[in-house]
Amino acid sequence: MTREDDLNELAADLQVAIAKARALNLPTSAYILSMALVEVSQALEASADGEGDELN
Repeated sequence: MTREDDLNELAADLQVAIAKARALNLPTSAYILSMALVEVSQALEASADGEGDELN
């Protein structure tokens, strides 16, 4: 698996967790997970641009 694959899998997992937190009416957890998703998305963009290894 490549780093991009790992990040895509992590993003998908975070999206599922966000949906579950919202379904359970856990807004703080959903917010924190959403912020994590933003970080992963930014890392994916940087990876696609060849900017480096922000997570390593």
